[in-house]
Amino acid sequence: MQSRFLTIFILCASLLVRLPARAEEDPLGSLRQLSNEMYRLSQEMITHGSEGHAHEIVSHGREMIERTETLIREVESSPLPALQEKKKAILASLKATLKQAQAAVRLGEQEKTGPALDASRKASFRAKQSRQQLQSLK
Repeated sequence: MQSRFLTIFILCASLLVRLPARAEEDPLGSLRQLSNEMYRLSQEMITHGSEGHAHEIVSHGREMIERTETLIREVESSPLPALQEKKKAILASLKATLKQAQAAVRLGEQEKTGPALDASRKASFRAKQSRQQLQSLK
């Protein structure tokens, strides 16, 4: 009985020791997570916009804008060496994504579903590019 408890205790302790090490292995994790959320929201804009729901383009677009602005701030303030090399290109891509998302929201608010959907597609394309840039960092 004691040996089982000791074995379980050792396994749990080893997991607790390894978890912080894994978090340190991927310092870009939060940036990657935000880029994934940004891209997912852009896809939601397209999906619901295709169904003719301009209000969904606006709501998902606003969330996407928030995520993109947060991502821009994190990239600007990040001291990571892997990010420093491509910082300018990533920021340019994120700002282009933000501009397209803002256009989609503006058009969606005006109930111009067709143009808002086109802007959503452009925003999604830009979001995908930004996401790929961040995913490729090591």
